[in-house]
Amino acid sequence: MTRRAAVKAVGVICLNLALLGAAATRGHSVTGTSPTVSITSVSGYAGHAFVYAQVSDSIFAYPAPTGAGHQSPFFSEWVPEPIASVSCPWIWAVYVFERTTGVQINPPSPNTPLPNFGTATTICASPSSSPVDQPAIADAAARLDLDLRVFASPPTALVGSPTVVSGVLNSRLTRDLNLYLSMAIEDWSVTRWQLDFGDGQVRTVNGPTGTSINVPHTYLSAGRYDARLIAFISGHAQAAVYDHYGNVHLVRRPFTVEVGNHAITSAMPGGSRRYRPPQVAVGVVPSLGPITPATTLAFRHIDALRGALTTLAIHLVVVREGLITIDGTPGGFGLSRLTGWRLDGTLSDAPGNSGTTPGAIHSAGEPMRLQWNAPNHIVGARAQDYVVPVTLIVETRFPDGHVASYAIASSFSVTVNFAAQSG
Repeated sequence: MTRRAAVKAVGVICLNLALLGAAATRGHSVTGTSPTVSITSVSGYAGHAFVYAQVSDSIFAYPAPTGAGHQSPFFSEWVPEPIASVSCPWIWAVYVFERTTGVQINPPSPNTPLPNFGTATTICASPSSSPVDQPAIADAAARLDLDLRVFASPPTALVGSPTVVSGVLNSRLTRDLNLYLSMAIEDWSVTRWQLDFGDGQVRTVNGPTGTSINVPHTYLSAGRYDARLIAFISGHAQAAVYDHYGNVHLVRRPFTVEVGNHAITSAMPGGSRRYRPPQVAVGVVPSLGPITPATTLAFRHIDALRGALTTLAIHLVVVREGLITIDGTPGGFGLSRLTGWRLDGTLSDAPGNSGTTPGAIHSAGEPMRLQWNAPNHIVGARAQDYVVPVTLIVETRFPDGHVASYAIASSFSVTVNFAAQSG
């Protein structure tokens, strides 16, 4: 069987976008035909905008060109397949692939009836004709949908406290992979963000900045504000048409479009604010070897072996979170984390420099190493546990954005009875 290879290209489109406008340009083939490229862009300020591009040629239809010497992300192979049909004695079976991966992008559906040639694209032809003589495929189109979501955190803040205005841009891109004409929108990005915070303050952030943004802002007076965000987007679209010699003709121009949305936020009078520290305690996880970070359960009391160096992972146990009050009224709980710790008291029985020295500040992830060479002391016929004093360095972030650091005294207890070795 003779195998004919043909390349399906997504060429470059001519785009010049304007708000709710459409423009047209021409791409000329060597035969003088004039495929028309039309573009419509719609900028939207209620969260949605789109770019729609179309290339059409209703006069001629040409097969995708053979070879790889032009800019095309796709290629196709045309294979004549004879079938036992009076109306269609043979067909063109067309297989279309991505050039970079070699993956076929037009496979048939699983329930395709026989004869199944392994492609969803077939064209009936006569033994003496080629697809060039078939009815023209009139147009191809591509569409880029843009959706912008805007929100403020917290939605209600105190006057003088920061509010973060955020925007997240989502997109959906549709390419047309027509056999004779092709259209795609490519390499677009946000080039500029414009923020109007609703209180007379405006900020511009130049890009490219990705498809999301977070900008803090402080409202200086109480009120309800409409924070508006606009994304200015630029990119390129491309279109390709083919003449009957198999040559591809590309047109490429830039485009711009805008998409905006808003979020309502409020600022309350600041009032008299007080920040109550959290109530916390130290928790430990003992080990005779390296600390395993898998466990999250910490203990206030542990048993230790006499004469063995014990490694302790230090944890923060939150009894009650920090609280902000505004004019005496609770305004929300904070979120605390351990940033460091200090061993207080006296040296343990650890030999040499193997134990933790009291008085030094350690980071939250550093372990404590202690050793007890004597069992619990007996006082009044009762064994007295060892008490290990620790100062916790705690950072608390409150709902209004205020961050406070506290040094909080705590302790844990240890029972030492059995020796690490017998004899």
